[in-house]
Amino acid sequence: MKKHFLCGLLLLINCGIAYAQAPAGQTSALQLLPRDQEIELAVSAAPVHLRKEATVYVFGKQGYEKARPGTNGFTCLVNRDGAQSGDFTLRPTCWDMEGSSSIVPVMLRVGELLAQGKSAAEIKRDIEAGFGDGRFHEPRKAGIAYMLAGDVKQFDTRTGKVVARDFPAHYMIYAPGLNNSDIGMTSEGYRINPALPQVYAGYSGGAHTAYIIVLASESKGEMVH
Repeated sequence: MKKHFLCGLLLLINCGIAYAQAPAGQTSALQLLPRDQEIELAVSAAPVHLRKEATVYVFGKQGYEKARPGTNGFTCLVNRDGAQSGDFTLRPTCWDMEGSSSIVPVMLRVGELLAQGKSAAEIKRDIEAGFGDGRFHEPRKAGIAYMLAGDVKQFDTRTGKVVARDFPAHYMIYAPGLNNSDIGMTSEGYRINPALPQVYAGYSGGAHTAYIIVLASESKGEMVH
């Protein structure tokens, strides 16, 4: 996530560097994880109290398939969206009810197209057409996608453990059409304090699926009733 944000924020032209194929025993984006490991990795994105009752998808040879239905409105999967651009980072994400009805269908379609070997340009055209013809729609209200496992750079299938991350745990607030200038975020501001909120619109869907990213903290506060 950090790499993508810097690409857009600092306007670096040659930022689309492909990630190397993962070493033996670790996963690249389109390698299939053992089903149980993928379920565990997917739900690790959510707070503990939401995991048991969330709907979970796993990635298979045809794309994403439902591993289990849920009852709390949340949907968890290991997002592989970056694979179309050569980024093999695994991004466990859990969307709330609003994201489950708007953004998750986009991610499921991207997974289907990735499994078919479609190019980034083909995927972009398909998703843009989907927003145009009504197959997809933007979030209609504010909501949250949890990424409390961070962005997983390497995952060891021998141990079922995350080996390395390239972005820490964070929250993503739906913000279709928003950009960094709207929230006063600049490259200078990022250099001074990289923990500031930032807008990210690099997933399939672009501005339609933009988020405000806020780094997660375990500092205790009081719940407002």
